[in-house]
Amino acid sequence: MKAVSKTAYYCGGVRMQDAESAKPLIGDHYAKRLLGKEGIAYWEEFKQFTRPNAGNTARHYLIDSLIKKELAAHPDATIILIGAGLDSRAYRLDGGKWIEIDEEAIIAHKNNTLPINECKNPLERIPIDFEKEKLADKLQPYSGRPHVVFIVEGVLMYLTDEQRNAMLTVLTTLFPSHVLFCDLMNKGFFEKFSGEIYQKLLENGAIFKDISDEPDRIFIAKGYKKRSVTGMPQAIHDLGLIRLPWFVRKFVFGKLINGYAVYHFTYGL
Repeated sequence: MKAVSKTAYYCGGVRMQDAESAKPLIGDHYAKRLLGKEGIAYWEEFKQFTRPNAGNTARHYLIDSLIKKELAAHPDATIILIGAGLDSRAYRLDGGKWIEIDEEAIIAHKNNTLPINECKNPLERIPIDFEKEKLADKLQPYSGRPHVVFIVEGVLMYLTDEQRNAMLTVLTTLFPSHVLFCDLMNKGFFEKFSGEIYQKLLENGAIFKDISDEPDRIFIAKGYKKRSVTGMPQAIHDLGLIRLPWFVRKFVFGKLINGYAVYHFTYGL
């Protein structure tokens, strides 16, 4: 499994920790099963990062909440996860036709640990070699679907600007109208608050690329409309994950309060 793919273990570990807590926020009881022994061992290196872990939990919860609203309005929506990792939403949420796209090693691992036939919703898993195969070829069969929602979670910071641009070109070309949920981090937030957790990711071979001052600019340039932005520092406070006094939110985070955030974009809607 590639180094970036293994970061899925970190995200899964965060959800496992939440599921085993006294008051679960996400309640992903599939997370531990998806991790397996190798994943739990990987997660052990990240358990001590309290604030980044809280942010990861909040991120997943916020995207869960946005998807639930989409499914309430469009129960037959097609939900496509690019870089799906160890995501288990297809098993946990009601409604939707789900498509998970990721590296072959991730897909094989998921098929072995959490088979598709156990999913209550329609689910397809599609392996891809992102370095050799074209995302457009994998997505083409679904381009005619009436309501499509993309989830790109915990992925974009590992892509170059060229790769991000190429991905958005594929999405906007094949899907003239769609919804997109993702997380974006700007350069200021990365430099001030991500040092320790990023060093651990680096030790495991995962590298952030082309972190910019305005990571949403590429979306706007492609014609996306920004519907909402929810910053992680405020979210972890509001959700009760970590209480941050007002002066910390105002003076420590300040203008960077939305420096790492969940974004809701629409295209052609």
